[in-house]
Amino acid sequence: MRLTVDESIKRIPFYPKAALYGSEEGWTRLASNENPHPPSSKVVNSILESVFSITRYPESELELKALLAAKYGLEPGNIVIGNGSNELIETAFKGMRHPMRTRVLVHEPSFAFYTIAAQIYGYEARQIRFPDLTLDLDIILEQIDESVRIVFLNNPNNPTGTIFEDATFKSFLDRLPPEVLVVVDEAYAEFATSKKFPKSMTYVRDYPVLVLRTFSKAYGLAGLRIGYGVADATIASFIERTKQPFSVNMLALIAAKEALSDDKYVAKVLESNIQGRDFFYGLFAELGLAFIPTEANFVLVRVGPDAEGLTKKLFEKKILVRWMGAYELPEYIRVTVGTMEENRLFARSLRSLLK
Repeated sequence: MRLTVDESIKRIPFYPKAALYGSEEGWTRLASNENPHPPSSKVVNSILESVFSITRYPESELELKALLAAKYGLEPGNIVIGNGSNELIETAFKGMRHPMRTRVLVHEPSFAFYTIAAQIYGYEARQIRFPDLTLDLDIILEQIDESVRIVFLNNPNNPTGTIFEDATFKSFLDRLPPEVLVVVDEAYAEFATSKKFPKSMTYVRDYPVLVLRTFSKAYGLAGLRIGYGVADATIASFIERTKQPFSVNMLALIAAKEALSDDKYVAKVLESNIQGRDFFYGLFAELGLAFIPTEANFVLVRVGPDAEGLTKKLFEKKILVRWMGAYELPEYIRVTVGTMEENRLFARSLRSLLK
């Protein structure tokens, strides 16, 4: 069967997925920046207690919104709940549609879905590449003209793990032209240890900023697909009305509420991440490999011209890492911080392969 498909759809690339997803046993999964630890026992118990209610539509999102609003000193009207932060990236395109402003700015390298979603919703994505892998907000600002509607900023940035700082971000917002929305994707914010990490939530009332957060990473709920956006109530209302009804499932909503209540769990995850991150720093220094210090739960490391081949050899050992060829970084791999057992297994394999 043949159907005519618009050329703009044909040009949309596939999302660069990892080699393997899921929970099949026997693999060391260091490719997708997942939380390597089991979820909070509070989360597990809440799901088990609620599983027989899945014959009903999900509960209201109001209770979760209220918890998040209280966490950040805001109002429930400032919060939008999404099926992962990916849904909220899409709703930003839908809710902020403008007849004259049809371009978005995306810094590169960064999360691939921004550009893909832009093309899906009929925007032109203008990619601004930073060869030294350090984002410069002044350069972003210079690229904003009357055609630009949305600027995407990934902080901490995936795949580099770098950040821009609070003072720099505030200066950027103060000089932002009118009619432009800044979407700040902070999926890895909980892992950031820098005291200069932006206080983005304090800016949503005064600037056109949509801050995205997720429960997939530090909270360990990647398989449930739930995230949230924080913005001025007016902006949030336009984002909200472009969502699908019941886009977030019942168990995800219940689990997210319990996850927010378990500070001890998150603290242990963050402590483990620091330990694993420092272990990787020592490993890469020992092997003479250049790497970028990270504010996230992964490390970008330069392993040389055969980075793709090394990734395949690790795959043969059932160790998953992400080759960065799709991000135009063909000599790099990105390695997620795992449990210390996983980190040591990766270290032994890497040493043997680089001898």
